[in-house]
Amino acid sequence: MATIPDEFQNLLRPHLPFADSGALDAGDELAGLGLDSMSLVALLSDIEDRYDVELPDEIVDEATFATVGSLWSALSPLVGHADPTR
Repeated sequence: MATIPDEFQNLLRPHLPFADSGALDAGDELAGLGLDSMSLVALLSDIEDRYDVELPDEIVDEATFATVGSLWSALSPLVGHADPTR
């Protein structure tokens, strides 16, 4: 699986209470790591603040927030990074 940038992992980690201290993998399920509806709202805010972007409504859906990789895949074009899942 593709590597998720450390910067993005560090942004995610505070919102994932069940994540261990190891690297997050693209296939890791966000819900399984503890992301719930309340932490999702906080994560969206942190993403927009950190990367100075506004996430388009069409990508804020269940599929985008299924895994670490699906979220990074949706976000990376907006922040100018290569998509690690392709």
